[in-house]
Amino acid sequence: MTDTRPRPARRHAGAARRYASATGCLSLLCLVMAAPASGQTYVQPPCATAAAPAFEDQLQSAWYRRFWTGECTGLSVLRCRSGAPYWNQVVRTLTARAPAPQRSQVAMRACQLGRQIGLEWTRPSAERRINTKDLQAFDATLEKAPDVTTALTAVETRVRGKIGS
Repeated sequence: MTDTRPRPARRHAGAARRYASATGCLSLLCLVMAAPASGQTYVQPPCATAAAPAFEDQLQSAWYRRFWTGECTGLSVLRCRSGAPYWNQVVRTLTARAPAPQRSQVAMRACQLGRQIGLEWTRPSAERRINTKDLQAFDATLEKAPDVTTALTAVETRVRGKIGS
């Protein structure tokens, strides 16, 4: 049996609901904004890292996600094209092509290279030293070379030349 008697009105009930709603919304907003800084679930093994790099803004974070996943989530459809190649796929392909004893080393090198390239490619246009044409050239080098380690070395050398590290 339910009690159908009217209950006394609570003082500030509406304010409490609005406060709870606002804090819930703010909490959600904080979680969404903090997501890139707490790790990148979109960076797949073996490259998954515990902490994300420091991004200048949300736009750089969204482009970094595009670099790894091929998805344009959070980016203008006029400026971003979804699809391959993307770095998670590149790492899987290189690792699969490597001889079995070298796979873990190839994966480690490809992950490190991806972080370097991705961070540079996602910088503002006026500052970046690696552009989309460079990405295409790197991808072509990695795809066409018969030896994966030789291809990685060639791309690592070109990246160091471009970013100076």
